[in-house]
Amino acid sequence: MNKTITFFLIAIVSVFSFSASAQNREIIEDSLNMGPSYANDVFYSMTEGEVASVERSGWELGFYTNAFSAGIIINEGNGVQLFSYPNNDTSGWATFDTTGMMSWKSLSNSNEYWEDGAFNRTALGHPDYGWGVYNMVTHGLTGDSLYLINIPNVGYKKLWIVDKVSINNIYHLRFADINGDNEQNVELDIKPFTTKNFAYYSMANNELIDREPNEDWDILFTKYIDITFDNEGNPAEYLVTGATSNVNTAASKFTEVSQDFNDWTAKPMDSLKNTIGYDWKYFDMGSFQWTVDDSTVFFVMGYSGDVYKLVFTEWQGSGTGKFSFYKELVSATSINDISSDNDNITVFPNPTVDRINIRMEESLNAELAIFDITGKLVYTESVMNSSLVSVDVSAFGKGLYFITLTNGVKKESAKFIIN
Repeated sequence: MNKTITFFLIAIVSVFSFSASAQNREIIEDSLNMGPSYANDVFYSMTEGEVASVERSGWELGFYTNAFSAGIIINEGNGVQLFSYPNNDTSGWATFDTTGMMSWKSLSNSNEYWEDGAFNRTALGHPDYGWGVYNMVTHGLTGDSLYLINIPNVGYKKLWIVDKVSINNIYHLRFADINGDNEQNVELDIKPFTTKNFAYYSMANNELIDREPNEDWDILFTKYIDITFDNEGNPAEYLVTGATSNVNTAASKFTEVSQDFNDWTAKPMDSLKNTIGYDWKYFDMGSFQWTVDDSTVFFVMGYSGDVYKLVFTEWQGSGTGKFSFYKELVSATSINDISSDNDNITVFPNPTVDRINIRMEESLNAELAIFDITGKLVYTESVMNSSLVSVDVSAFGKGLYFITLTNGVKKESAKFIIN
């Protein structure tokens, strides 16, 4: 999967967008608060500001909501630890033995991709997705691994992701104390949460939790495991506090630049979870206070398709959890006025939720292609002598999409939003 927005996509965006003129640019200062010890997750929209602030505790597992995904994360930001059981497969459930567990390697969520959770880190590649194996007949997954999970204020549990019935988007789990006491077999229906990235589960309370906001958001300020480097350049995983990009958000980072730097097209954006990350700030042992790097500038393209410059200005630390930044619109999409972008193509309804219609000024024989915000091709169709094409986009995720119609050497372009 291509995780980088190509220069081709940037060229498309430049066709669709207009750069805000200097006199129309508005610098917006904003401050957010994660609370003492950074106890809250803050969901943020570049266009709307803070969308929600949610306590991070209260869940241990998160299930990626796409019916045919195997992604399962842990709440590492709240201290949850996961260990793959090295002594046996699921046949060893009754004889689960924690002898030597201090040498077991803990599993963490990917620092780059949301869908690659801690339970997927031992994946060997299709059909093995870490915790389970894909069945080509049923399209479900069968769990083939056991885990030890450490839950804050609860303790250690043995855990088995028994299976996923993908066609129904249902998981079955089994967990118990190490000695087998307090065993629970649960069924988790993920369908009510498919408008969100994850359905969150509390093993302590046997409860699915809806904690992501209904509104669109671009950045989650949270705690997560990332790779840090010591003075000798040696990598190590470490719990950090920083900014993680939403699934359909793209961003780029420029270092050693002045804060008036605005050339966001100077390099491709990417959709990595940790592009913004945590290391735009550091603790100065000389002054014994947090310092923000004033030579780092970010650009963020969110759900709206607008591109904002993002510059952090203050980080107060864990005592208050408060921090500040400013943002500046540097490129806008004019989403509500498609015809002004391209008089030869009209896309309607726009924004949409399930279907788009593409009207051309004349009948064409052309190749239709739709790309998501990361530059990934998500749909193709051959248009034969037609001036109107209807496309079902209900299976696509929310976000900004780009259309190209190619007829020989001639190419027409347009864009649309899925809400």
